[in-house]
Amino acid sequence: MQEKRLDDTLGKRPIEILYLEDNAADLELCLKGLARAELQFHCDPACTLEEFSEKLAAHTYDVILSDYKLSGGTGMDAFAFMHAQSIRVPFILITGAIGEEKVASCMKSGVDDVVMKSCLTRLPLAIRRALEEEKVSRAQKCAEVALRESEERFRTLADTSPSAIFIYEGIECRYANRAAEEITGYTRAELMATSSWELLHPASREILIEKAWARLQGRDDAQRFDIKILRKDGSARWLDLIIGRIDLHGSPAGLFNARDITQRKLEEEEIRLQVQTDPLTGLANYRWLVAALEGEVQRSRRTGRIFSLAILDLDDLKKINDTHGHLAGSRALCRLSNVLRKQCRSIDLIARYGGDEFCVLLPETTADGASHFIQRVRERLSRDPEEPRLSVSGGISVFPENGDTLETLFSAADHALYSMKGLVGNGYHD
Repeated sequence: MQEKRLDDTLGKRPIEILYLEDNAADLELCLKGLARAELQFHCDPACTLEEFSEKLAAHTYDVILSDYKLSGGTGMDAFAFMHAQSIRVPFILITGAIGEEKVASCMKSGVDDVVMKSCLTRLPLAIRRALEEEKVSRAQKCAEVALRESEERFRTLADTSPSAIFIYEGIECRYANRAAEEITGYTRAELMATSSWELLHPASREILIEKAWARLQGRDDAQRFDIKILRKDGSARWLDLIIGRIDLHGSPAGLFNARDITQRKLEEEEIRLQVQTDPLTGLANYRWLVAALEGEVQRSRRTGRIFSLAILDLDDLKKINDTHGHLAGSRALCRLSNVLRKQCRSIDLIARYGGDEFCVLLPETTADGASHFIQRVRERLSRDPEEPRLSVSGGISVFPENGDTLETLFSAADHALYSMKGLVGNGYHD
């Protein structure tokens, strides 16, 4: 399947890539990854900064890729040379481990993205995003020039822009282009009669208020962020939003440039779930659990509300594997997972903590509530007629009574679990 071009001016020709890389094996690995992603491209490799500068002077490229560590310099030297020559092309660094501070420094200098060699599957997405952002940037510049020169000319250009363009005075829409109609599902006349507050998804209203307040206080110069809107048919869309200020008939107004990034958000969510989900049970894994616990600790310290952590251990999993086979053992873990899902609320988080251990984060739950939860799980398992019969041992800890850090909470719950493990009835303890 051919890759759909992001810029109509390129027609159907491949993406032209200049790749600065002095390691042939790394170069081949990246190119194979791009090919697997069905990205239609042509790549000019360069081994040195000198060869890079020669090719940059002789040819025009759509995107530039560069390793960070090079013999005789770094990828940032190539980036600096490119900007000294007033060449504006999306620039993506590909590197091993350079640390978060160095990554932040590179991004602050103007690099479009930094992709780790340990996560090359993100490279095609990074290239597409850089090209899309370049397209949006050009559309934004065209819009700004048009506004300065002529409102009529602006309308002509804006209506041919692939990005949605809105002009708002306060919450009232004063202008919307054709792309805005397509993204929102509203006609221009309907957008003029619809406040920005109605268009925003409830989950994004607080974000927009925070951004506006931060700018008024001079604490945030950021004018670009992602928001969620509700289309006329009620469906949700994610937008990459750029906000500028213009004069409209002598009054200040906001120029909003937006592009639909719903598909990208869905892809990122799929990747996040793959990284944070246990493949056997479909529950959260340890990484997701730790992130959720950190958030709950911060929330509890801010609000003073307690929460509980329950650790459950599937009894005799080794015996099940030895007697009935590993397939039955895996099935037993999934059976327990299903019971946990049915006993949990929507605000609870269930995670597979280890081979036969599960953790459940129970917001705004006391020790008694957590104990009752474990008892419900045990009772439900006892009524399950499927063989082999299952049972669990459990232990709980409560924040901040049993600990005020992740380590102390895990330790307290583990201690409660194993102090009862092996006792008659496989009891649980708080």
